[in-house]
Amino acid sequence: MQKNGLLLICCFVVVCNAFAQNIKFEGLKRCKPSYLLKCASCLHQNDIDTLQLEDIAQKIRNTRFFSEVHYKKVITDKDTTTVFVCKEIQTILPIIELGATQGNQWLRLGVLDENGFGHGIQTVFFYQYNDLHSFYLKQKIPFVLGKWSLGYLLRKWSFIEAFNFNQQPQYYNYKNVNVEISTSYSFNPTRHSVLFGIGYIKEAFVHTEPTKYIDSPSLFEQHKLSIKSIHELTYLNHKGFYLDGWANNLNFLGTYSLQDKIPFGVVFNDTRYFKTLPTKANLAMRGRMGISTNSNVFLAPFILDNYFNIRGVGNRIDRGTAAFVLNLEYRQTLWENKNFGVQAV
Repeated sequence: MQKNGLLLICCFVVVCNAFAQNIKFEGLKRCKPSYLLKCASCLHQNDIDTLQLEDIAQKIRNTRFFSEVHYKKVITDKDTTTVFVCKEIQTILPIIELGATQGNQWLRLGVLDENGFGHGIQTVFFYQYNDLHSFYLKQKIPFVLGKWSLGYLLRKWSFIEAFNFNQQPQYYNYKNVNVEISTSYSFNPTRHSVLFGIGYIKEAFVHTEPTKYIDSPSLFEQHKLSIKSIHELTYLNHKGFYLDGWANNLNFLGTYSLQDKIPFGVVFNDTRYFKTLPTKANLAMRGRMGISTNSNVFLAPFILDNYFNIRGVGNRIDRGTAAFVLNLEYRQTLWENKNFGVQAV
């Protein structure tokens, strides 16, 4: 043991196809070796070449728990030991966001934990003030049963929503209370998964000036049951703050209004592409195509907004029941260390 610190070495033996392969992890603090083995999958042969070792190291990097991961092989007369040397980063982080555009200011405070109990349990909790009070709690517990994971969501989303009635802007206090449980299956950890969820939604729109605009609805409230499915392909490689590769998410959301007995469906696909540039920068591109049931809904599901999806377009410039959006960003790193970074977009 060196005087300048304690080096943690964890050893696991994985048995696959009737042989033993020794694996060691050095430098782990919070993360558990058993979780990393599930993320990296099992080693299926004795003679592992450099490309296979690099693929395993990249899968460990893609957990986003480490600033650096490299490997070395220790060969003895009896067997070969692969040692993955990891530099773990802080995975419990504060959420502090302040933002403002014309007619829209927000504050968000909370905490993000991406590696709860060292087993990759993801927890997000925050309070938000955006003219009204909101809160958000989401948790995902991976590998609960084999490749199956469980998750839940508790959310109260409130803000002031603008509508045009008779060519006049009118404002409603919008409140959305959402409870959801979900399960997901990983075909390939960190790469390919599918999610299914069911939930309950309560929506309410309350006019801010009902006595002034007597011809407009003063209150609109709905109770809904919801189902959703997400198919995710993620071929993104993380190297610290930088990303290379692509990802595609296909989303389906269906709701059923308990009062009106009306079903409503939304389908949209997000494709993202990232390229790391030599100037410590990331080029980021995203395309979205979506369509929904073209019914007379109070609040159309797709939105163009400076805060929600596209930086620089303005505050809620449009809503609709279908969308095609293409976004391109250049992200330049101004300062960074192993845990934090500052980028200009």
